[in-house]
Amino acid sequence: MIPSKPLCVESFQEYPPLGRFAVRDMRQTVAVGVIKSVEKTDGKGGKTTKSAVKAGGKK
Repeated sequence: MIPSKPLCVESFQEYPPLGRFAVRDMRQTVAVGVIKSVEKTDGKGGKTTKSAVKAGGKK
C-alpha cells in the first residue's frame, strides 16, 4: 500500500504502537493490519507551512 500523504509509521517488530493501521471508509472500519516493513524516503517533497519556515529561521 502506498499512502497519498506522508505518515509517521514503523514496522510492527521495531515499534508496535506505530506498526498498526486501520482503513476506514464512510465512517466504517473496512480493514486492519500490521506493518511488516517500511521503505523510508528522504522526506523532501512534503509541504512546509509558513509558521515552520519562520520557526526555522529564528534559530
